[in-house]
Amino acid sequence: MDTKDIKVTGSVMFYRLYDVCWESDLRLVESRVEGAKRLKMERKRFGKAFEFTNPPVGIVIEDFERELAGSPRTLKAYGKVYDYGAMSVILELPVADVTMAELESLAREVRSESPFEEDFPRLRDRLINTLGDALEGKGTPSVEEEYTVYYVRSLSQPMTAAELRSGFDLRGLLLSEVDEPAPGDAVARELSPYTFSYSDSDLVTINWDNAFVYEPSGVMDIPDLLEFANAQLLELRVYDQLLDRELDTIYLNMSRKAASIWKVRRYQRLATKVMKTFTELMYITEKVDNSLKVTDDVFYAKVYAAALDLFKVKAWETSIRKKFDIASRAYEMLTQAISNRRNEILEVVIIALIAIEIVFFVLWEFNR
Repeated sequence: MDTKDIKVTGSVMFYRLYDVCWESDLRLVESRVEGAKRLKMERKRFGKAFEFTNPPVGIVIEDFERELAGSPRTLKAYGKVYDYGAMSVILELPVADVTMAELESLAREVRSESPFEEDFPRLRDRLINTLGDALEGKGTPSVEEEYTVYYVRSLSQPMTAAELRSGFDLRGLLLSEVDEPAPGDAVARELSPYTFSYSDSDLVTINWDNAFVYEPSGVMDIPDLLEFANAQLLELRVYDQLLDRELDTIYLNMSRKAASIWKVRRYQRLATKVMKTFTELMYITEKVDNSLKVTDDVFYAKVYAAALDLFKVKAWETSIRKKFDIASRAYEMLTQAISNRRNEILEVVIIALIAIEIVFFVLWEFNR
């Protein structure tokens, strides 16, 4: 089937995710923004595969115009706030009756020129100012995630999922990089394990920084799940970075304070700080891990699990667990050092008391 003249209609969804705070009070978020609503799966038969502990809150921000491909285009800006401190800003660019080649050209333009670099932080800061004290604690602005979803709702010529897979070469859309050679067949085959269809009329192909979704129903569940997986990845990266920083501080302080028996209180303060910091990190990490529970092996669950695998979420979780183990051993070393120093101080006190007693005894004998 010749697909070069087939036109698609849908949206390009540009995501930018930020760590803006330690925790968010989502009930307060809902009260602050009119029209805010909780995320839920639109298709209930698939939604049964998931249990949201505390679903994120979606917020409509504004519409604005930018010039793309030589003409002004209207974008819709949305946001989502997660209870574990993540915030997403989403720019939706509607596309209508464009060929796949035109969609690829638009994707290359956005990748090369980054026309929204000022819009994302502007919209993020606007949300932060609006929400105020609903965002608790300080975030880590240096860590962020980007993702793009090419969402197709209709085709100018009806096609099954199988025809779509064989007729449309998604390499140019999902894999090609600016100023790089076109990816070969071997690279393209890497997309196969991350391509899914529930019926003959839908298709999902996931890549590490973008995805192609063909969904004639217009349901946004798959983009929402991919965003949720990116939010988890973002927070795990943040906590991994925080753990590195805290471990460096521990090692530095231990090396500085290890020589003297007169610094037990400093050791105690350091040990208390270590315990407090890592208890907080364990709490929030568990919160991220338990934010979404997969309860059944259905289509959405498979897509979500594939996204977590592709984003290497488990590898980040393993890294964090290892660092928690290191921190635990560091705490044990600190407490053992405190115990040793106390014993040393006790020995010094005992020796001093014995010396004083001997001096008094000698003086008493001398003066008899």
